[in-house]
Amino acid sequence: MKRLLLIASLFFACMATAQQVEPVRYEVNRWNKAQGAHFESLGAQGGIMVSETEKTDKDKRRLWSFACVDTSLYELRSDLIPLPEKLTFIDAGNDNNFAAFLFVNDDNKKAADTLDFIVVSFNRAEKTWRTFWDKWPEKTVPLSVEVVDGTMMMAVNNKSGNGSLYFFDLAGDQSRVVNPSSSSSFVLFQTEAFTEAHCFVVAAKEYENKHFVSTSFLVYSLAGNLQGSYRYENIPNANLGRMGFRFDGNNLVVIGTLERETGRKVNLEGITENFDKESIGVVWMRFGSPAPESRIYLFKDMPEIEHALTASDRVRMREEKLRNQNKENATRGEIAFQFLSPRLTDFGDLTVFSAEAFMPYYHTETRMSYGYYSYYGGYPYTYTVFDGYDFFSEILLAFDKDGHLQWQQSVKFDNELTYDLYPHSAEGCCYDELVVASPYRNKLRYTSFNMEGRPLMNLQEEKLAPIYGADYVDDEHFAQIGKWYGSRFIIYGSQVIQNSTQPKPNRWVYYLQRVQYE
Repeated sequence: MKRLLLIASLFFACMATAQQVEPVRYEVNRWNKAQGAHFESLGAQGGIMVSETEKTDKDKRRLWSFACVDTSLYELRSDLIPLPEKLTFIDAGNDNNFAAFLFVNDDNKKAADTLDFIVVSFNRAEKTWRTFWDKWPEKTVPLSVEVVDGTMMMAVNNKSGNGSLYFFDLAGDQSRVVNPSSSSSFVLFQTEAFTEAHCFVVAAKEYENKHFVSTSFLVYSLAGNLQGSYRYENIPNANLGRMGFRFDGNNLVVIGTLERETGRKVNLEGITENFDKESIGVVWMRFGSPAPESRIYLFKDMPEIEHALTASDRVRMREEKLRNQNKENATRGEIAFQFLSPRLTDFGDLTVFSAEAFMPYYHTETRMSYGYYSYYGGYPYTYTVFDGYDFFSEILLAFDKDGHLQWQQSVKFDNELTYDLYPHSAEGCCYDELVVASPYRNKLRYTSFNMEGRPLMNLQEEKLAPIYGADYVDDEHFAQIGKWYGSRFIIYGSQVIQNSTQPKPNRWVYYLQRVQYE
């Protein structure tokens, strides 16, 4: 990497001397803690910033702003679209021609047995917006939105666990509903759209007596026809967890976490939002001709995995190693992580699997209870308080085209505790290097690796430049970073900014900030 150009903040020359440049940043006023907002990337064509405004129209409908921005975060156009009150944004998807945004109104008082959903679609060529809506059965749980070649697929699960797929032609009025299974224990789990293959991939988990037994992978055409169906049977004491998809020619490649089986029965409602299970390894699979292939890699067998552990886990591993030194045929203990949803990145001829490891933290408090009117002697009682999730490390595994693990690395960002689960880092390729970056308290931390997995620098940290020189970030929430296009990343979140030189000294905003590596 000849130099690092951080357009959002600082420009580094080859000697790593910093020079201030004009920041590339976009802000939207945040007026309510429950206000909805979302940025949908359109790659090299920019993106769409969606935000709920304070305004309503004459019919008391809430006005939502849909602002199109270019790659310099310059606003090209902004449209106000009236939508019903109390909408919740669920998910969005886009292709070269359309972008679609799904909202749900779960406060329907008139028809308690239904759930209203609304889709706002944008025709990128004609620059026109279209809104349509319909109803789902009661307690429907929307999962995701995917768009390919003008076709939108929505995946939902119902209250008993059985899932459905809705296919909509965004250029016309045709639609179709597909039920992959009649079983009430067939839960849609993950979906992904593939533009080059012109298809959708759906992963579903199957349960028996509320115990997870297998994962099915279904490939659907744009018309909703089933093109391929594959099945992965759980191995003893473990099952397939979060995963990512790729195509190798016509063969479906799946790389997913291998989760420890707890033996506890599961509640089918909300199963897709459950991140409690611990992963003990990673599974690489390729389905197709001549026969399915599968390779399993356990974390305990990876030589560099200890660098990704927390300090307490490293101490535990050293103690276990000392106990086993004098034992014959000693086996190494299990290493497990709680992961957020993994990501796959194409890095030359390799596919890099990356997942953020987190750990929930708690503390106990003790108080005295003195009984009714304090007539009885006091007695102590304790209770547990949730402190948040600590995203302490990111694990990187690089696989070749045949599923052989080429190298394993980790990055320790040491984020502060957060009460919500959301991505804290992102990965992208810059020439022949893999860049890993993470925002934190208005700063950007980053490092890079070469094709052999060797780190090219220590973890760097630079402050993000604001719009005005006197801006001071007082607080920050939900700071996330995502791969945008090329060697560019987009950072977004919510900040409280102070600036005594401005007419309004305090700003509470949603922000977008661009980062570029060269």
